[in-house]
Amino acid sequence: MTHIRPATLLDGDAIHAVHRSAFPDGESETIAKLAVDLLHQQASPPIVSLVAEVDAAVVGHVAFSPLTIAGKEHVAGYILAPLAVQLEYQKTGVGSRLVEGGLGRLSETGVEIVLVYGDPGYYGRFGFSADAAKNYRPPYRLQYPHGWQAVRLRASRTEESAVEVACVAPLCDPELW
Repeated sequence: MTHIRPATLLDGDAIHAVHRSAFPDGESETIAKLAVDLLHQQASPPIVSLVAEVDAAVVGHVAFSPLTIAGKEHVAGYILAPLAVQLEYQKTGVGSRLVEGGLGRLSETGVEIVLVYGDPGYYGRFGFSADAAKNYRPPYRLQYPHGWQAVRLRASRTEESAVEVACVAPLCDPELW
C-alpha cells in the first residue's frame, strides 16, 4: 500500500536517491540536487513537497513550487517539478498518486494554475495541455516547447496576451529547461 505524505528535511537523502534512480546518468544528479534544494528552499507561498512510501520506504517524490507572473500578482500559480518514482515502482500508480495529491492540496489553497514542463502523454491524463499554457512564457528557452503545459484548478480569466513566468531560485537554471 502506497502512502502519500508531506516531505520533511529528514527525507532529503531518500528523495535524492529516488531521483538518482529514476533519471538517466546524464541528468540524474542535476535533478536529484534540484529536488533536495527545493526541500530546503523557503518560499511564500510555500513549496509543496510530497513523498510516496511503501513499507515506510520513500519510493517517489514530487515538488510544486510557487511561481510569479509578471504584472499579475493576483494570479496564484505553481510549477510541478520534479517528479520521480523508483524504477521498480514505476507504472504502478505511484506517480499518479503524487501528482493528484499535490494538485488536490493546491486546489484547496486557492491556486489557479499549475504549469509543468514534461511529457504531454503523461501529464495530459491530469488535465495538463499545451493550449492552457500558451500565454505563459517559461523562464528559459525550451528544448521541447510542446512539453510546456498547464492545468487550471480554478475557473479564472485566461491570459489574453503572453506573460512572463518566474520560478523559485533552484529552478532558475537553464540546464533544467
